[in-house]
Amino acid sequence: MTEEKVEGFYPIEILIAKKPEIIKRIMLPKNRTDDRASNIINLAENAGISIELSQSVKQNPIAFVAQQKEMGLGELKKYIQKKNNLTLLIIDNISDPRNLGACIRSAVVAEVDGIIVNKHQCSSVTSTVRKVSCGATEIAEIFHVSNLINCIKYLNEQAIYVYGTSEHSKNELFKENLAQSLAFVIGSEGKGIRSKTLEACNKILNINANKIFNSLNVSVASGVLLFEAARQKNQQNA
Repeated sequence: MTEEKVEGFYPIEILIAKKPEIIKRIMLPKNRTDDRASNIINLAENAGISIELSQSVKQNPIAFVAQQKEMGLGELKKYIQKKNNLTLLIIDNISDPRNLGACIRSAVVAEVDGIIVNKHQCSSVTSTVRKVSCGATEIAEIFHVSNLINCIKYLNEQAIYVYGTSEHSKNELFKENLAQSLAFVIGSEGKGIRSKTLEACNKILNINANKIFNSLNVSVASGVLLFEAARQKNQQNA
């Protein structure tokens, strides 16, 4: 099985805490003798993970991990059956690994239940995605599906309402009742969500009613959607 790289102090700290069994070894800059480097060494040694001090690694540590099998629609179906009042993020059309990593980070901070990635229209979870997510990829439940339209149909069958997002919609996010099982679909900053995906959604929402300038970075938009849903659900449960 091939190796993948995870780079950065925080992502590797999360990885050691959550999935130490998949780490094969960690390479640490030889010239780093600060507290952060010492902490990584202690964490790795306590977890029985091999540490190598290297001159070729200049600034941030690198963990080499065993490639993990992607979870797909089958695993998603089993996961959904165990949950109530779900909040899901569906990523339809984001090929930039930095944007994908940022969206995953926003979703994990907002305590989303799961992330569904359109396998053939999005970046895979690369080392760049892992780095930008700051360890969120090691926490998130991420499912890669080949047929997003069929996936949305299945979500509807499970009483999960699916919202698309578009700046052209007249339906405002903050006027919507989001205290239910739901999924938000987001797309790339340039092209947005694909038209067929939009057609499959139950309703299209506009995040920002600003008529002069309403363009948001996709990860920021994800955060706005997910935190508003979390706010309404928490308010209902209070």
